[in-house]
Amino acid sequence: MDFSNNSNFILVGFFVWLLMAPRLGSKQYSEMFLAYMVALLACLIGTSEIMMVKPAAFFFTVGGAIAFCYIVVQATIRVSIRK
Repeated sequence: MDFSNNSNFILVGFFVWLLMAPRLGSKQYSEMFLAYMVALLACLIGTSEIMMVKPAAFFFTVGGAIAFCYIVVQATIRVSIRK
């Protein structure tokens, strides 16, 4: 399993999981974020079981884990300029 051969699956997984992520201004952000985390965790556990048979599914979910980290960083870091 080479990361360079499967980098397109990581990239597609990143964008798909990024589109599924809850929006920051939503009223039910916390509930949707919890559901997003649980779905990603279930996918990581499921694809780790079939990693040798279907490596594309695993690398797709790795892209989802990167998207999750991006969402957390985006929600955590706030830049504000005060006058």
